[in-house]
Amino acid sequence: MMNRRTLLRGAGIAIGLPFLEAMRPAKTARAAEGFPRRFVTMYSANGTIHDAWVPKGGETSFELSRILAPLEAHKKDIIVLDGIDLMGGGGGDEHQAGTGGLLTGQMLNPGPFKGGSGSGGWANGVSLDQHLANHFGWKTRFRSREFAVQPSFGGKGNNLNMMSYLGSNQPIPAQSNPYQAFTTLFTEMGANPKDLARLRAERHTVLDAVMEEYRGVRASIGAEDNRRVDAHLTAIREIEQRLDSGGSSAVTCHKPGAPKPAIDLAANDNFPLIGRLMTDLMVRALACDLTRVATFQWSHGLSNTVHTWLGVNERHHQLSHAGDTNAEAKEQMTKITHWYTQQFAYLVDEMKKVVEGDGTLLDHSLVLWGNELGKGNTHSRLDVPLVLAGSAGGTLKTGRFLAYEGPTPHNNLLVSIANLMGVPTTSFGKADWCTGPLARL
Repeated sequence: MMNRRTLLRGAGIAIGLPFLEAMRPAKTARAAEGFPRRFVTMYSANGTIHDAWVPKGGETSFELSRILAPLEAHKKDIIVLDGIDLMGGGGGDEHQAGTGGLLTGQMLNPGPFKGGSGSGGWANGVSLDQHLANHFGWKTRFRSREFAVQPSFGGKGNNLNMMSYLGSNQPIPAQSNPYQAFTTLFTEMGANPKDLARLRAERHTVLDAVMEEYRGVRASIGAEDNRRVDAHLTAIREIEQRLDSGGSSAVTCHKPGAPKPAIDLAANDNFPLIGRLMTDLMVRALACDLTRVATFQWSHGLSNTVHTWLGVNERHHQLSHAGDTNAEAKEQMTKITHWYTQQFAYLVDEMKKVVEGDGTLLDHSLVLWGNELGKGNTHSRLDVPLVLAGSAGGTLKTGRFLAYEGPTPHNNLLVSIANLMGVPTTSFGKADWCTGPLARL
């Protein structure tokens, strides 16, 4: 049996392989071991337009809303949650409390970060992603990976930029540079930077450096495994080419012109491009089993992104503050949230393309899409938009719409996710805000 940590190596560089049949244990042990579970969180900001977001119908017979329509092709793979309240508070404003509390289920400590209704600090506890990483992060090269797209608000050291915490007052900054993310993920740790630069200068890409070993591996694995490795290496090469070409996904065979400048990572209009690159990098990291825990943050709490590619020319946060009778602002907010649904659908689709045994990477994962607010113009954290995707290795029944009545703290959802991921938990976050696992999940 080939070891799951097997890497293709060459010239000081290594690339992880996706899960192959050759890595699976003997049939007698497969039922016990199987494929690992992964946990992913995607974050977007400023709440939603609830009546354009919430589905219609019952638990198993429901119609997706206008905002959630991009998930129609994945309807059987998701659970839409309504009526869940995001707890959090204890200093700072609602955006800060929601961002820091989404995965921690905790209040904010006192601190220097000024918000619209006060000042707050870092969250007062470990986040769910790191709680899970504490249990199985040691099995992979990286215990967790944190990705972000233009997250900086008031500099890197601000609680609106942080959603992952090792513990109280211990935020984990996310990686927002796709070039650095690529190098970190797909080069051997400890490789000499000068050697890597030389390889790039000589046009020996990461993939070129390992192809000789791959030719040796091909003879020892089956046809289906070879197909998976080919697809995996092609995907990594395509990401690398997009980075080299300034982000364009079009790779054609013609004499190239002058080299394009590197992607301007701060330019507002590059927001979708950077997000797509980072999403692809995250999926590859999960497919390679480089990590089993990842977070993905679009912008930051109180996002001021201008979604010009949608024909929207006002800042997201400004639009979210418009009154309920402002039909134009509500329409633009609906367009923006619909676009984030498209990005979530893309993530789900890419994870479904990674075949693992009789299932896919998505089947063996649990993906949470959350927000720091429910309603932007009131800063309410009631009825926060939440969607789950994947069945966590068959432990979760998907294809459902679950609507909750009465106070339902999101801490209960965090407890259920931990249990679904194989980490027995009875309470998570602030104890006063948790009543146990989320009913019906």
